[in-house]
This record gives sequence, C-alpha cells and structure tokens, in this order.
Amino acid sequence: MFATIRKHQTWLWAVIIGAVIVSFVIYFTPTGRQGGGYGPTGSLGTINGHPISRKQYAEAQVEAQLTFLIRYGSWPDKVEADKFEFNLDREVRNRLVILEKLKDLGIQVDESAVANWVIEKFTDRNRPGSAGANYAAFVRQRLPRYGISEALFERFVRHEVGIVHLVAVAGLPGQLITPREAQELYRQEHEQIEAEAVLFSSTNFLARVRVEPGALGQFYTNRESLYRIPDQVRVSYVRFDPTNYLAQAEAVLAKISNLDAQIDAKYQSSRPEYYVDAEGHVMPPELAKQRIRREATEGQALLLARKAAALFGTALAEVQPAKAQNLDTLAAASNLTVKVTAPFDEYGGPAGLKAPESFTKTAFLLTPSDPLSPTPLVGEDGVYLIALKERLPSRLPRLDSIRPRVLGEFYQTRATELAREAATNFATALTNGLAQGKHFAELCRAQNVIPTPLPRFSLSTQSLPDLDPRLDLDRLKAAVSGLAAGKASGLKLTRDGATILYVKTRIPVADSELAQALPKFLTDLRDSQQFAAFNEWFRRQAELTRVRTTTGRDQAE
Repeated sequence: MFATIRKHQTWLWAVIIGAVIVSFVIYFTPTGRQGGGYGPTGSLGTINGHPISRKQYAEAQVEAQLTFLIRYGSWPDKVEADKFEFNLDREVRNRLVILEKLKDLGIQVDESAVANWVIEKFTDRNRPGSAGANYAAFVRQRLPRYGISEALFERFVRHEVGIVHLVAVAGLPGQLITPREAQELYRQEHEQIEAEAVLFSSTNFLARVRVEPGALGQFYTNRESLYRIPDQVRVSYVRFDPTNYLAQAEAVLAKISNLDAQIDAKYQSSRPEYYVDAEGHVMPPELAKQRIRREATEGQALLLARKAAALFGTALAEVQPAKAQNLDTLAAASNLTVKVTAPFDEYGGPAGLKAPESFTKTAFLLTPSDPLSPTPLVGEDGVYLIALKERLPSRLPRLDSIRPRVLGEFYQTRATELAREAATNFATALTNGLAQGKHFAELCRAQNVIPTPLPRFSLSTQSLPDLDPRLDLDRLKAAVSGLAAGKASGLKLTRDGATILYVKTRIPVADSELAQALPKFLTDLRDSQQFAAFNEWFRRQAELTRVRTTTGRDQAE
C-alpha cells in the first residue's frame, strides 16, 4: 500500500507545502472546512434508489448546519462540533430523509406558520416584540458570514415548520396518554423509599485468602490469555515541534492586512460563553480575541511544522533504497534529533507521546521492505515521520517476571469469591427468616452483619450524593422497584463482591403534591412519548429510504 503512495510522494508533499499559506484564511471562514460548495453536477449517493445530486446534498448539508446554529448559537466548525458531538455526515443523511418525507407527504407550510417560527426563535425574552429587529440583524450580519442567502434560510425555516407537523402526526400515539395513566406513573416514580443494604466487599475477606501450593501457578495458567503480551513494534521518529515555528507564524499573520477584522468576525460568529478562562469565567471580548489570535498563531505554527516535515519527507523519499536507517542518516545531516519509542501495541499506542491515531496505525503497517511512513503524521504536539525499528511478536511472559501482578490479582479474585459466598449464605438465611416472620435487624445480628442505611430516594431520583460509592444508583433503583416494604432483594453482584437490599418502608406521594405536579408531568410525559414515537417512526423511514452517501463516513466504509 505504501509503495503506491511513495511512488507519487513528491507531489503529495507539494500539496501539503502549498496549503500552508491558504489554510490560515480558511481558519476564519466558517464554511471553509465544511465542504459547503455545491460543485459540479453529479451523484453523491442514493436515496429511495434515486441519485442524490450535489445540489441536493449541499442544501441538506447547509440545513443541518443551520439546525446547529439555531440550537447552539454558533456555526459547527470542528471545535464546536466536537464539543456537542455533532457529526455532520450523519446529520446530512438524516436531513436528506426528512426532506424526502416532507416532499412525499406533500406537507405545505403557510406564511403565518413561518412568521410564528421566527417570532418564537428570535424574540428576546427580556424585550417583547424584538423578533423583527433580531431577525433582520441575523439576516444582515450573521448569514453572510456563512455564505447563506435569506432565501435559503427561509427554505430552511419552512422545512423546520414542516418537521414540527411531522412530529405531531408521526408522534401522535405519544399524545394519547390519559391523566389516569400519568397519575399512576407519577406515583410509582416519586414514591419515597427507605432501604438498607448489606454489603459484602472483597476488602473484608483479603485476610482469609490462603495461597496453597500450586494455586498461583494454576491461576496463572487459567488466565494466560490475559497475561499474553500482544504484537508490538518499536519505531524511530523525528518530531517537528510547532513551538519552534511560532515566530515565523507571527510573521505570516503580520502580512494579513485585515487580520483584526477577521478575528472580530470569528468572535462575533461564536457564542461569547465559549471563551472562558481557567476558572470557568466568560472572558471579556478583548481577552477572547487575544485567545483567537493565539489559537490562529498556533495553528499556523503547526502548518509551518508540516511544511518542514514535508520538505524533510521529500528528501527522505529520494534516498534509495528505502531503509529505516535513512531516517537516522538524513536527520543527522539536517541537525534533527531521532528518538526511539518503547515497544507498544495496537491498542495502547506509544507511551509519553501525544501522537495521533494514525501514528499507531502506520507503525503497524510498516515492514522491513517498506519501513518508512509515507506521509507526515500530525499530532497534538507536533508532526512525526517514523521508521520501523523492530517488530516484537506476541509472547507470554514467565510467571516469575510478573509474579507481583499475578499474586495481587489472585488475592483480589479469591477475596471477591469469598465475599460472594458469604453473601449467598446470608441471602438464604434472610429469605428463610423473613418467611418465618422474623425481623430484618434480628436476622442481621444472627448472621453477624451490619446493614448500611441508605439515603431516602425514589425511582425518579437522578443523583444521591451520600450513597455508598460501592453502590450504583441505577442498579439500586432497579433492584428495589418491585419490592414491597418488608421484603429483601436477591443477591446482587457488585464489582468486588455482592449486596442484598432490604426495603423498610415506602412513603406514598401526597395528594396535594400530585395535584400540583400532575399538569406539568402529564405535558412533559406526552411530549417525551411523542418524540419517542416520532423517533421510532423516523428510524423506520431511514431504513426504508435506504439513504447512502459517498462522502464522509460512507466513503470511508
């Protein structure tokens, strides 16, 4: 694979070098990294068996980006998208499905519905009647930054209103929940529970563990797959550190005549709360703009480091025959330092380096006959060029070489088993004793265990700060959800042992609380069920439309 790349390596380096100057301008262009241009005609996939045109794909892409902008107040560049886990390729496919269904169902949106949407989204709560002015400012100031016309935005709004209609229709089953059903559900979720737990933890049984002759060896043999060291490699590498190019980066920025205006535009297109200091306080505009300039400088320094790596890589590719030693030789001639990693596997990566994922993937593709990375590998702390040092096949270490680890795991495993054996015995005694009418506290004393009182909670409780860290709240709620007062759960395994839970009392919801909370609870319940029904409908529609695109993830697949 690398041989084909290396055959054309010189022009690949040239592309990287040529990108250094133009990339800084793209940094300030919101649509520059989104692939927003419509481009020439042609298919970018299929939906319902029909081709997706570039125009159709681009319009869906812009609408997906506008959805993000309206929801979060900023454009989904890489930083913002990563922060909110926004995957543009996925959202474009979803948007294509939605637009297809709006067309198939012939949903029409009138002007009044569009006007109501604008009023709802653009009204400042502190300034009633401000929607018109806010919308006009948005169209005049914000949309041009992203290369979006008012007509395209109005088309997006019509589709947003159409989606509301779709949710109302497809999610109708969720709106059919009756007040009686909501009342019963509220009582179940908000009934207060007082309970106790008997915890059996491995730490209380470590002293009982005995290492019999041959036991450790058998334990090691039974777990050989866990101790086996996977295939590893060692590589030598040259790293081009971006901090060495900061001065040059500043010089590049100094040549941009409207730099301050670009920085201001970048700040205005982002939410102010995105820029916070080390203590989490929102930065004043001037400090935020200083941060933008610093990030731009660091980005340009990284590009310059890539340029230096590209020049070095071009020279390295010209040395024939290709050998791992060429990296050391050329680095010495260029006054660069070569370092060697410790052995690493495909899952852990090289220790001590902020290397990109491609570093590890490339390292494991290198061979003695093709030992050099064909392209620079860009990481958080620099740009790497690597060469294969050696391959270390999978091997099983001798017991003596890892005895402390094996012994520690033997003690932990055996102590956990002892804890669960004790818990099983107690659970049996407790079940029999309660059936005979004995009290929980009495049975605990007889078995010489001390129950732990739990903070009061309900099935709707989202957090319980005082809960014993050995217990998980979600598992706790699941374990007691069907238990009546005076009943105990069966054995519940924990990470280092087991526990048994006992419900002392259940405190019903007061009628006054129910009467006050029910209207909002019913509304929220219907809304959540409506969206759940819509999402299920949409999932099915996505399957039926068989949408496939040839960009992003689909292209990679």
